[in-house]
Amino acid sequence: MFFNQKDRHEQMARLDPRDTDGDGQVSPQEAAAYVHDYMQNASPEERQQILRDYLGGLSPDQRQQMGNAIVRSEANPVQQVNAEDPNDLADAYARTAQASQQGDKSPLEAAFSEGGMLSSPLVKAGLVGLAGMIGSRMLRR
Repeated sequence: MFFNQKDRHEQMARLDPRDTDGDGQVSPQEAAAYVHDYMQNASPEERQQILRDYLGGLSPDQRQQMGNAIVRSEANPVQQVNAEDPNDLADAYARTAQASQQGDKSPLEAAFSEGGMLSSPLVKAGLVGLAGMIGSRMLRR
């Protein structure tokens, strides 16, 4: 199912995470849906590895902002996260990304949507970058 979607993986692998102006590139909401699908279908080991790689590229301040936003978001099940611990932050992100949909969006999609806790352009660009990392990894399989 998800792992066999070569066109979708190619699309995500070509993303430019700096493009956040909606000019026809994949939107952060689409990237969030892609990340959500990946988190639902990947093994726990794959999820942890991709998130560790992604979070390892963020500054301590960016990781703290992400941890705070995850905890504050009413759309997800995470109540506490230690943003200084990469494994704890990766686990919180994975639980948010895997959480069941409430309405028409997953908690991750809701957090990145307009007015959501993670709706800043910088954070959205990071999500698009994560989708690109996942797409590249899927194509290398």
